[in-house]
Amino acid sequence: MRSIKVLSFLLTYPSAAHQEVLPECMEILEKEKGLSAKALQKVSELCQWMESRPLLDVQEEYVDLFDRTPSLCLHLFENIHGDSRERGQAMVDLDEIYKSAGLEMSLGEMPDFLPLFLEYLSTLPPEETYRNLGDVGNVLGAIGERLKKRQSHYSSVFEALLEMADRKPDLKEIEEAVKKDSGKIPDLAEIDQQWEEQFAFENTDQTTGAGGCPAAEDMLRRINVPLTNDKTQKETV
Repeated sequence: MRSIKVLSFLLTYPSAAHQEVLPECMEILEKEKGLSAKALQKVSELCQWMESRPLLDVQEEYVDLFDRTPSLCLHLFENIHGDSRERGQAMVDLDEIYKSAGLEMSLGEMPDFLPLFLEYLSTLPPEETYRNLGDVGNVLGAIGERLKKRQSHYSSVFEALLEMADRKPDLKEIEEAVKKDSGKIPDLAEIDQQWEEQFAFENTDQTTGAGGCPAAEDMLRRINVPLTNDKTQKETV
């Protein structure tokens, strides 16, 4: 499912490579027809925003959201386990799953990084992909709602992922999590408090995940670029 790979790529740290291939990314999403017209439009708006803004501005937005705001962290197990021992064991287990699927992590990647998890899901049969997205639905939903409050176009990626999931997330649990932390950039005192507190979600069937920080170029290779090669797209979809 190349659509999942595209959504994964959009959640990696922005580089010039992103801005160069955004039109091709949209072509893949449109050809696979895995998203509704509404979801496609919102992802398209994200791509248009990334294309139209100076790269440094896009990078600054990304860092403000996903690096400086703990409740928007893209390391899914961190949202579930915090920095506990359980997170470490969960990542070891997930790493083994990746290896069994033939997916090797690059230097600096961690198993619970959302883009890497999505890349793994893209190798599975569609039904398994949709089920696994449903498993992390509450975490995806909470991050997506917080991004909406920040008026970020990145929320479109989370809406698209939830649309693909085989079941709806627990809206009440998401509402409570967002009420507890709306996703704003915390000051230093708030950061200290957040890392000491228990995270919003318990370890339930709605909270499994993935991680690492692959470079955009690595992600592009895994999507089977050059995306501009239409023949390659047809052979790999």
